Amino acid sequence: MSVVKNIKDNSIRSKMKIAIVGAGGRTTTFLNYFSQHPSEGEVVGISDVIPEKAELLLKYYKINAQVFKDTEKMLDTVKPDAVIICTPDFAHVEPSVLALKQKIHVLCEKPMSTTLEDCDKIIEAAKKSSAIFYLGFNLRHGPVHATVHEVITSGRLGKITTIEANEYYYGGKTYFRRWNRFQKFGGGLWITKACHDFDLLNWMAGADPASVYATASLSHYKANPQGAEQCRHCQIQHECPDFFDVFTTQPSEWEQVWKEIRMTTEKNGGEPADLCLFNAKKDTFDNGIAVVNYKNDIRATYTVNVLASRSSRQMRVIGTDGMLEADMEHGSIEVIERHSGRKHTYDLREMIAGGHGGADDRMIKDFLHTCHLGKKPKCGWSEGRLAVEVALAARESCQRGSVVKL
Repeated sequence: MSVVKNIKDNSIRSKMKIAIVGAGGRTTTFLNYFSQHPSEGEVVGISDVIPEKAELLLKYYKINAQVFKDTEKMLDTVKPDAVIICTPDFAHVEPSVLALKQKIHVLCEKPMSTTLEDCDKIIEAAKKSSAIFYLGFNLRHGPVHATVHEVITSGRLGKITTIEANEYYYGGKTYFRRWNRFQKFGGGLWITKACHDFDLLNWMAGADPASVYATASLSHYKANPQGAEQCRHCQIQHECPDFFDVFTTQPSEWEQVWKEIRMTTEKNGGEPADLCLFNAKKDTFDNGIAVVNYKNDIRATYTVNVLASRSSRQMRVIGTDGMLEADMEHGSIEVIERHSGRKHTYDLREMIAGGHGGADDRMIKDFLHTCHLGKKPKCGWSEGRLAVEVALAARESCQRGSVVKL
């Protein structure tokens, strides 16, 4: 039996007016949700520096909303109850502060930002505002990780000694043809990707981190002199498994729309849609390991690898009375008692449909519920800043080759 509690639709008492900043990949999660749950929220506006991208998304999801290039003008025009920040990571601070100053609730996609200075700017605005600042660490809401946390806090495993978190992300390779490949935009994979998992470790450990040691490498996606900067000009495209064809119609309507969005970005001065994963300039890595020591004598490891054959998050927790093994892709958790060897299995397969193992929809529903009740968010600015702090320490440790104390 799962410990996950679903929020009932009737707890969301009235439809909220929603504005979205940024028309990218994560924007689709929210548009899809509100297109399927129109009684809970109405998307009234989207702003993006390239408005055509927003228009393509709205057309696909059949949502009638106004499109803006300027976020401040959008907020003044549509007067939303809440705003969802889906810009690139480095650009979270300005719209968050702008909305909070206008007492508009904010759901900010992870990470909170790419620097502690920008995190502190958001915190200052949040403390002065009556509006809610909600950090989009969606994995806390997923059935698998929520159940893992419940097992840990129940005491069934005894005193926790170690936590292992592994992330295998086949699709993560596409970061190397997008803005995420540069630290100035996404903070590197330690922030743009690993902030999810550092937050999970902080949550599971239940204590402040004391130190971080990390190592990482760009082992595979290095420059290839035989290739070109773009797939369309590459002489070895037919033998490359990472080839992206910008001229062929994609196999599904959504894939075609997404290609058009990428091409629209390119036409407006952005990166080419078929930038070579190998020859694209980048200053991040494709695999890394971090070790986090916590102040309550728990040690945690995190491994991220975008070279894996499949995508999944796995976790192993060992305590003095038992151990737990979880797999988000399979929706499975197994608890093994230490001395007796007795096993208890959680089968969550029916609950993990949807983005991020069923986490996305639950997070959005919880955000709306939080706004209606005016309660403290499950994840707010303190959790967001701490995850960035750990991520920055991991990046610094890689650069220095030594332990970084927090």
